[in-house]
Amino acid sequence: MKLSHERCVHLSHLFVNALEDDDSVDFLSDPNDVRLRVLQTLEAEMVKEEELEESIRRKIAHQKRDIPEGSAEWDLLFRKYYDDEMKKVKRVRE
Repeated sequence: MKLSHERCVHLSHLFVNALEDDDSVDFLSDPNDVRLRVLQTLEAEMVKEEELEESIRRKIAHQKRDIPEGSAEWDLLFRKYYDDEMKKVKRVRE
């Protein structure tokens, strides 16, 4: 999923505003600093996601036979490779 910078800014505001409205949350930093950190994290994750998708596209392109992007087979391979990569990431984080 691709999000514009403006959408990421909007999401960071929604996230921090929701936390500010929660009486059980106390900020240890200025809320604007938290918003900035949330924004940086969102954008960094978006870059990682784009790199992962490009890596999977290259992997599919290097199959023995041509598999057109958008075909049912391509979509199935993309999902399989994507799920495999997410499992690897999950194992690394645990």
